[in-house]
Amino acid sequence: MKILALFFTLLMLFGCAPAEPVFNEIPEQEIIEKPEPQILEPEEIPKPEKIQYIIPGQKNPEAAITNYFHVLYDSYISMLPADISPLIDKNFEMMSNVQNWSNLLAMRRRIIFENNYCYVETQRFPYTITYITKRELDDQRMDYVDMKDFGEGAVAIHFVVEGIDGKAYPPIFALNSQHTAILTFENGVYKIAYHYFPGSEGKFQNDLPVNPMERKEMEKLLEKEFGSSEEPAFAEPEFERIYNGEAAAEYALSFCEEHNPEFHFVGDWYGNCMNFASQCIWSGFRNEGETAKYHEGMTKAWYCGKSGGTLEWSSVSRFWKWANSEKTDMQILVFNKTDAVKTGDIVHIGSYACEEEGKFTHALLVVESEKLLLAQNSPACFVYYSDLVNNYARFIRPVSLDA
Repeated sequence: MKILALFFTLLMLFGCAPAEPVFNEIPEQEIIEKPEPQILEPEEIPKPEKIQYIIPGQKNPEAAITNYFHVLYDSYISMLPADISPLIDKNFEMMSNVQNWSNLLAMRRRIIFENNYCYVETQRFPYTITYITKRELDDQRMDYVDMKDFGEGAVAIHFVVEGIDGKAYPPIFALNSQHTAILTFENGVYKIAYHYFPGSEGKFQNDLPVNPMERKEMEKLLEKEFGSSEEPAFAEPEFERIYNGEAAAEYALSFCEEHNPEFHFVGDWYGNCMNFASQCIWSGFRNEGETAKYHEGMTKAWYCGKSGGTLEWSSVSRFWKWANSEKTDMQILVFNKTDAVKTGDIVHIGSYACEEEGKFTHALLVVESEKLLLAQNSPACFVYYSDLVNNYARFIRPVSLDA
């Protein structure tokens, strides 16, 4: 499926004049200092109103990036839409998509919070932005970025956002993964025209616009999404190995942010999400002492090691097709309501911003069912279910395995 995503990316970018981004000689930082906002307790969240920012100047690209993340974190914690127009170049549709996506996220979180549908994070955690060089990028993103004309004076900046291990940050932070921002320069000010990170394609980096939504429309969607349902029917295990969701979650907590060297790493460019999710499932099925080296606890169709594995292991669509086939070696339960979710369940999501509605492209694992905290790869970080805005989801519970 990532090959299809790459094809759509090529269609989007092909035919544009190459930019000539600057990677060196960045001026000294000139970051706009703003007082840290007070962390609000849940009952103190103010009534909805828009956050307005007036940025007096962003005379170097790093200052623009710092302000960008600061404002988006403000919007996330307060659950209020923020006007990021002073920070972005609205001549590029992608950044208008970021604006709309950020506002939808704030609206989703506020409605979930007000209705107590599920846990919503209200605490701000410290983070750092570490800048890297083009040579440190581990994929070919710039081959495609350079095909788009950002105009004279455009600057490409690469960085990694890091935070406290095990904590979930706003999804746009994409912790522990490489970001690239392209900034344009006009009237002495840098503005962000492009923002790429693993997972950005499904959020706002495509030809389709992220459309704003009225609150009533969002409320109806969430009423349906969080509506009560019956517990998935108990399934008598068909195979010898019984799934242990707690063991799968323990594996996810250990290897979400830094991959297990015993397994092949697909890479963020093509997407490591299902590869990581399969590792978690494998850990939930394996017996004590079994290792990936000898494909113990795996099947002929579903396996992986240091040198690679099958598509059924590493592709969301292929895993789904195999797990639902008559000849599958894995018994699963499938449901679509959050109130039935348990630790160790798999979450498949798709984006309303993609061309094919109903297509699932990303896999996550539930590591804490009470707060619906999820572990993922590409990007390699934790995220709350409450933060999966503009997405539809299905839930999968592995039951038994014939290995």
